[in-house]
Amino acid sequence: MSIVVGVSGPTGAGKSALARALLAELGDAQPLYMDDYERMTREPLDKVARWAERGADFDELPLPGLAEDLRRLKQESPARYVVFETQFGRAHRATGALIDFSIWIDVPLEVALARKVKDFTAAALAEAPARARERLQWLDGYVAGYLGLVRRLLVIQSEKVRPRADLVVDGGEDPASLARLAGAALRRRLEHA
Repeated sequence: MSIVVGVSGPTGAGKSALARALLAELGDAQPLYMDDYERMTREPLDKVARWAERGADFDELPLPGLAEDLRRLKQESPARYVVFETQFGRAHRATGALIDFSIWIDVPLEVALARKVKDFTAAALAEAPARARERLQWLDGYVAGYLGLVRRLLVIQSEKVRPRADLVVDGGEDPASLARLAGAALRRRLEHA
């Protein structure tokens, strides 16, 4: 069976960068990305807000096929490790039960937001000038949604996911250093198991 390493943190924490660095650090590993399965970000904000008001139960989120694919990889992958980039760590019952080692990337929410805005701005600057107004309108909507709802959801995420992590890392550090730290912690855990 493969060892599933979950990488979690808020949007903009650097989950993808750490997952890539961890894949390189561990060597015999393959990735699985929750973003390939999630559907909630396609929903209208009012529907997401109602979900948040009900308690933001991560098990209610539509993630078709994710738990099954993670279980299959854990049981059948030829790789020693599966690096699972997930928003919810062990707080999502179906996938969390399959995580052997959970990492939370701790980063101030304003830093995470600044990283996302920087990414979106860089993408806009790379486009044709005629699309700039359209991109700015989209960015204005993104920031409004962040202020109105997303920040509250990120606080809930941190409250539910961070305490269940085996390792909490500083998202201000470079991904390669964090991957070395996480790899060492994982190997120590495996030696004592």
